Amino acid sequence: MRIVGRKVIVSRAEVASFNARWPCSTLRATRAYWFEFDASGDLVDTDCPEQDDGPAALAMSQDCHALLFDNVTADWMEG
Repeated sequence: MRIVGRKVIVSRAEVASFNARWPCSTLRATRAYWFEFDASGDLVDTDCPEQDDGPAALAMSQDCHALLFDNVTADWMEG
């Protein structure tokens, strides 16, 4: 996991770890994803392709938000 400004970058290994907890996830462990938030915490950009978008991507973005704004680490995130 890397944080650059208000952009949270999820590694391929973390995507695989996330998918292990979300068996119906449409996210691909062959790639990384990132989620960028504005100062008020709204999601303003992501590189999640339309075909990967769905409930799992939403859950991952919410976990990234919790990490960035509340310092809460999800169990799938690397330490």
